[in-house]
Amino acid sequence: MYSAMPQGMIGVTLTERQSRYKEIEAYRKRPLFVYATSTRSGVPAQMAGDAVREFIDQIDAAGNAQDVDVLVHSTGGDPLAAWKLMSTLRERVARVSVLVPYMAFSAATLFALGADEIVMHPHASLGPIDPQIRIRQPDGTTRGFSYEDVGAFLRFLATEARLSEQVHISAVIEKLFSVVDPVNLGGAKRASELSSSTGERLLSMHMTSSEDRTRARQIAENLNKSFFAHGDAVSRTRARQLQLKVASDDSEVEELIWKAFLGLESYMELRRPFNPVQHFIATPEGAAALRPPAPLPIPTNAPPQVIQQVWQAAAQAILQNAGNAGVEVPYSIVNAVLESTRLASECRTTGNLTAFRNSNGEIQVSAVDAEAGWVTISPVAAAEGVAAGTEEC
Repeated sequence: MYSAMPQGMIGVTLTERQSRYKEIEAYRKRPLFVYATSTRSGVPAQMAGDAVREFIDQIDAAGNAQDVDVLVHSTGGDPLAAWKLMSTLRERVARVSVLVPYMAFSAATLFALGADEIVMHPHASLGPIDPQIRIRQPDGTTRGFSYEDVGAFLRFLATEARLSEQVHISAVIEKLFSVVDPVNLGGAKRASELSSSTGERLLSMHMTSSEDRTRARQIAENLNKSFFAHGDAVSRTRARQLQLKVASDDSEVEELIWKAFLGLESYMELRRPFNPVQHFIATPEGAAALRPPAPLPIPTNAPPQVIQQVWQAAAQAILQNAGNAGVEVPYSIVNAVLESTRLASECRTTGNLTAFRNSNGEIQVSAVDAEAGWVTISPVAAAEGVAAGTEEC
């Protein structure tokens, strides 16, 4: 049984969320799909190719609709997943609008580029599409960078450090390659080119004139290369300045999509960080298992034989507890949802947490995922915490 909400907390149910989706459909006169990946702190989630199959079911359930809306909330993920999702939609429908109530960053921005129009709430933000590369260091840690970081470094050498002698330039380049392998640097370059190319292809789905195609290339390049940080937010005003096809302001639809987002925010617990230690000690069993041991009751100036007896009793208690089964606390988190008034599925991870205090008194927690995958849900099943049809996500 799924139990994502702590006792005393009630999330917005699927039935209530679908009621809000119906309001949007009634106002917009077209089917609505809702795709959200978790932005909850501590929960790994991103746009990925596994959502394509769920989209296909949604498209089939919408019948022969030629105009559809897709409400998106995500910080991004795989750019090729964004391309596959939008191109799959475009094969079946004539016109796509993307609704952004709060955030659609990185690959989610790429997805929005394929829409005939982007409806943005005043609180909404898009983001740059420059890909972020992560490489494993010799010490086992990972380092993140983008190709634009390398370009900025080289520009610094030329314009500010003003290195011109080959011997100095060679030394600096050698140092660069000691931090970033040339193969990884080449991969970052290809990823950057892929992002610009994918953005241009998505825009060209609806920008079809020769003039539009030139503008599509420039828009994609600007979103990839003209920002100083990957997390730089693109507001509605700025999106229009970048010549994206942002719809005219409409306070009624803005209110409706914000209300829909609040339902997702509540159900997916987006404002409540998932902290494994806090989750573990929130249960009586977990709190008891991690309770610090009481100090040994050794009287002042006790004779040696008494001290020895106390330590023997403590050691015996430790050995006895070591034979007891450890405490396991179940957890269940929502990684992503794909919903409409007709059909709903979610990618959920369930498992168990175990924890202990080490000799220094520090708490160490380990998580074991028991199940992770997409499941089709219904309003009744969601209310009862039941799901069916697990598919790995």
